[in-house]
Amino acid sequence: MNKDDTWLSISEMSNICRISRQTLIYYDKHDVFKPAYTDQKGYRFYSIYQVPYLREICALKDNDFSLKEIVDNFQNRTVHNIQDLLVEKKQKIEKEIETLQKKLQSIDDRLNYYKETEKEIQHIEQPYIKQFPERKILFAPWQPGNKPMDRSIMHYTHMKLRNRLNDINLHPDTGWGAMLLQEQLESSHQLKGAGGYVNLPDDFTGDASGDDIIMITVPGGFYACMSKYGMPYETQYVDKLNKWIHDNGYKAIGNLYDECLLDTTFYTEDNKRDFCQLRLPIQLPGVTF
Repeated sequence: MNKDDTWLSISEMSNICRISRQTLIYYDKHDVFKPAYTDQKGYRFYSIYQVPYLREICALKDNDFSLKEIVDNFQNRTVHNIQDLLVEKKQKIEKEIETLQKKLQSIDDRLNYYKETEKEIQHIEQPYIKQFPERKILFAPWQPGNKPMDRSIMHYTHMKLRNRLNDINLHPDTGWGAMLLQEQLESSHQLKGAGGYVNLPDDFTGDASGDDIIMITVPGGFYACMSKYGMPYETQYVDKLNKWIHDNGYKAIGNLYDECLLDTTFYTEDNKRDFCQLRLPIQLPGVTF
């Protein structure tokens, strides 16, 4: 080899293309990009005319193409083939972006959820009226059998519902709670027919029911709300909200929803109860619901 300005040492090639010597050595050993000449001492030399090839390799690597994809393309490189390679990568990235956007939306939803929960903590057991839009839920009745109602039955029912969401490829972090039937709210058997629910995404269409799980449309409108630290089967809070509704001349017109805001993962030594919000649809005087 006659050394002239067209030949570059590995260090010179490294500096020109801003790629490490170690990477160039790796490319040589794995037949990705080989030097034009290696002398008897093992020193690698490249031709200046190889720079466009290395430049293209670096460009493709920067766009996350694998070395195999790059090598295969160079072995049969045409304008048509490089377009196919780029289109395939574009489609893959678009799917990744779509997945990341869903994750970002999920994180934003959770942030907003906890911000609203912080506000609720400021007025525990203080009833007020709030308007909610229509939504859909999946409901499954609690099945305590001969056992007294407890947290374990709630957890079992909740996981049954979450598994159903997973079965139909829905994200299970849309909120959950308990539903108590309207006809039982002022009886001595308030938990009769009650059960757990999970919220369905706002844009969900179709039928998510299965086995003894049913999909229910929760009507939009005005709700009497009250936040509390307590489990859904501790019905003294239902009695308190019912009394406030009657005392203020309102009328309950539907099932009660006990939405879980902070669950077991937020328990402290001083408090080992869920933080929830009771929501009971009401008829306001002079307002059509």
